[in-house]
Amino acid sequence: MPDTGADAGQGLIGKVAHWIAERTRAGNEMAQLSRGDISGMAHDIGVTEADLLDVLPRGVDNTALMEAMIRAHGLDPTDTAHLSAAVMRDLEITCTRCGAVTRCRRELAAGTAAARCHEFCGNADTFDALLEDQAKS
Repeated sequence: MPDTGADAGQGLIGKVAHWIAERTRAGNEMAQLSRGDISGMAHDIGVTEADLLDVLPRGVDNTALMEAMIRAHGLDPTDTAHLSAAVMRDLEITCTRCGAVTRCRRELAAGTAAARCHEFCGNADTFDALLEDQAKS
């Protein structure tokens, strides 16, 4: 899946969704993905097939918010991704499913996201664990 530039700044899930959407719009035969194709894609990007099937139709990529929330906790998104790609995938899946995007943006803008994330963020416990791991090392 080549990087066309149109999806620069997106997370991996967003890139896959964009790639599939482009082929669907083009009426390309590749849009008719088999169960094996979906399974293979899910395996390749490190998510379950169920997660992939759940998030792709949403057409949402909250990677920028996720990275902002990581930074709000005093963590570096690149360091976090290098530490654990699986954790980043889990963060991304949770952010893609998020129903509190408006509040997340508001809290990030106000500088209160890290302090209040337990009230609305599905990734709050993961951020806590990442901070705990960082403190140990």
